[in-house]
Formats: sequence, structure tokens, C-alpha cells
Amino acid sequence: MSGRRSPFARRRAGAKIKDRLGLVLIGLALVALAAMAAAGLALRAPPTDAETLCRTDAPIAAHTYILVDGTDRLETRHRRRLRAVIDEERARLRPYDRLTIASMRADRPEEPRLIFSLCNPGDGRDANPLFQNTKRAQARWDEAFGGALEKAVRRAGGGRAGRASPIAASVRAAAADPDFSPAIAARRLVIVSDLLEHDPEGFTLYAEGAAFAGYRAAGGRSVDLSGVAVRVTRLDRPGQAARQDAAERDFWAPFLEDADARAVTFDPAP
Repeated sequence: MSGRRSPFARRRAGAKIKDRLGLVLIGLALVALAAMAAAGLALRAPPTDAETLCRTDAPIAAHTYILVDGTDRLETRHRRRLRAVIDEERARLRPYDRLTIASMRADRPEEPRLIFSLCNPGDGRDANPLFQNTKRAQARWDEAFGGALEKAVRRAGGGRAGRASPIAASVRAAAADPDFSPAIAARRLVIVSDLLEHDPEGFTLYAEGAAFAGYRAAGGRSVDLSGVAVRVTRLDRPGQAARQDAAERDFWAPFLEDADARAVTFDPAP
């Protein structure tokens, strides 16, 4: 008997191979569809709070708090510098990070005036074109976040001259804000100010030789900035450059070190 299979047997064997190949291809297609469905679920926009735009299904991962010195008049050059700082900090945000902008008040330093506080919903650049409508994402960002931020920039630059500049108390208030709590993994405080702390009836950096040690001796309270990255942007004041240099060196550097802040940076003086 010949060892060769009959045509019928060969056709049956070929059919079985095709059936197996078909099953494999169907299985691969199902796996691909499942992977795409899972990716779509993972990349779809999460549920958010209508007022803050923050996620309701997860805690805030990062919060940047910009504290603007509104106790003195901001000139045009100051507003330009402030705008640059806000734009830089906005560019650092990832989707659903929170950004807060508040202005110091001479009459109520313990309650900075809240100007803006929203989570970044992500713009068209953050959207995945395979699963999200980039134009719709950009329009949502413009309407809910970008427009409000633009208004906040203009409001933040409206400082007026006052009798006092209680900057330290305002920093302490920002650190105590419950929305800026240590429960947030990454916190960043940005201080935009001339740095000239002044209390007409107490400690002032306008006094000769004023320093952090004198502030503490006069009963000045420290602040807890443990784990907070701090950026300080100085606004220039005509004729006060030497005093501002001394304030940065002898008061604010030790003040922030005493507060246990991390990664403290002082922008170059204008």
C-alpha cells in the first residue's frame, strides 16, 4: 500500500489547518478588540467636579499655589513679570493638577483674596486623537479653564499701595489652606513679591540690619512648608535694590529654611 494520502484525506487535513488558522485569527481579533476597549476606558476623561474641574474619582496629585503681593501697586513691568510666571507655572501642569492664584491683602493677611483655583482639564495637546476629540478637548479647556485663567491674570495684577506688607502672614495663610494640604503628593508655592515685609507697628525689613533672627525675637511666627517646593519671584522697587538683596539673603532664605521648604529657588533679580 502506498504511503501517500488520498486527495480526500489531503483536503480534510487542509480544511482542519484552515479552521485552526481561522480560530487563531478570531482569537487575535478578540484580544485586539478587548485591548482597544480597555485603552478607551483608561484614556477617556474621568468624572470631574463641575465647579473645580478636579477629578472626583481620585485625589489631586499636584497643586501649585501662586501668591501675589497685592499690598503695593503693580506697575506695567510687574504685571508683565507676573504674567510670565503664571504662564510658566501653567505650562508645568499635567492634566488634573490644580492651580490656585491668590492675592495678599494688607488689611487681612490671614485671608489672601482668592482669584483663581481650578484643576487643569487638559487641552487639545493632552488629548489622545485615537480616543478623544482634540478640538472638543481644546474648546472645553478654553471655555472652562483658559478663559477663567486669563481673567485671573488681569485681576492678580491690580494691586494697590497699602500701609503694610504682611507677606509672612500671607505665606502662612497659604500653607494652612485646606485645599493645599500635605495630603497632596506634590505641592508648589510661588511667591511673587517685592519681599519687603513691613508692619508699621511691628517687624519691618526697612529697619537697618533687620533679619530673620529679629523677626523671631519680636514674636514672628514660623510656617510649616514641609515638602513644599518654593519659587520666589522678586518684583523690583526703585531705589530699594540693596534692601531687597538683604531681605532675600537675611530674611527670606532663613525663613523658608526654618519652614522646612524643599527645593527653594529665587528667580534672578530683575
